[in-house]
Amino acid sequence: MRKLRAKDVTFTLTAEQDDLPVRGNAMASGDDEVDKAYEDQILARLDHGDEWAWASVTVRAEWNGFVGEDHLGGCCYRDEADFTTPGGYYDDMKQEALRMLNEEVRRAGKALATLG
Repeated sequence: MRKLRAKDVTFTLTAEQDDLPVRGNAMASGDDEVDKAYEDQILARLDHGDEWAWASVTVRAEWNGFVGEDHLGGCCYRDEADFTTPGGYYDDMKQEALRMLNEEVRRAGKALATLG
């Protein structure tokens, strides 16, 4: 059985506000004032309902009822377009979700083969 490829599956992306505290997790520059200013910007964006200010992101790969997912928390981006810029985390997450999906399909195939 061949592995599924990206063109074979449907990818979805979801983002929701991360419950990880912003303070102490957004930046560790070594300069407390710089870190606080950055955290303040994130918190202000969150106060205005901007989920991309501090998001937990899930990329899901689906094929015929099988699913593979990858998650990343503590994400701070302008918006979805910024997150999905080629060469970033989104590409890596799609590959990991696809890997997980292929593993799930492989396990199911192996289990079905035992039914003989």
